Amino acid sequence: MEKVLYGFGDSLVDGHCIHVGMLDALAEKYGLAYHKYAVNGATVIPNDEIAEGLDAQDRKRVPDVAAQIQAAPEEVPDYIVFDGLTNDAYLSSIEGRVGKMTLSYGGDYDRATFYGAFERICFLLREKYMDSRIFYVCIHRMPGRDMELQEVLQRAAREVCGKWSIPCVDIFRQGQIDTCVEEMRRRYTYDRAERLADGSGTHLTPAGYERWYLPMLEAAMGLEKP
Repeated sequence: MEKVLYGFGDSLVDGHCIHVGMLDALAEKYGLAYHKYAVNGATVIPNDEIAEGLDAQDRKRVPDVAAQIQAAPEEVPDYIVFDGLTNDAYLSSIEGRVGKMTLSYGGDYDRATFYGAFERICFLLREKYMDSRIFYVCIHRMPGRDMELQEVLQRAAREVCGKWSIPCVDIFRQGQIDTCVEEMRRRYTYDRAERLADGSGTHLTPAGYERWYLPMLEAAMGLEKP
């Protein structure tokens, strides 16, 4: 029977302007029925609280990660993979909004903080899809965001996932792809569909996701080819 995968998050899952993201090669290789709910520009902190780089109209259109989960079907998939923090990682908008983790499992979190909004995502996933195998992807280091802030938000995400017993696929610390390295940025990232190279370091090419993300996803998820 065909296994089902849901993908939530931002443009690294959605796939930027060519819509080939970190999970597409995985789904193809293992014959998964892949339903992609991630949206370019999505944040962890809800859009009515923060959406750096988007105008007022776009803030209303782009669903944050929790909103994607709420809008997704009730059918429980075999696997869920999500990401999120790239569009929150701006000093101008996250300052004073990092927050702290709670001891609560009840769903009442401060959505105006990164910790609170991330906890709400985990709560919604566990509440709606209790029997799914859920994985969070800690995305690669990139030059377009403040490195200290990347460290802070990555640490917060890992901490919250630990509380909710959600495994992390830790590309950030163990994925061997770091687009702060100039040659990696040039070879494996892109900004425009017309040129799949020499990007700013945020979005990997399909070949980049397949080379660097796929092996760690496979290992974490314990997938076997049908």
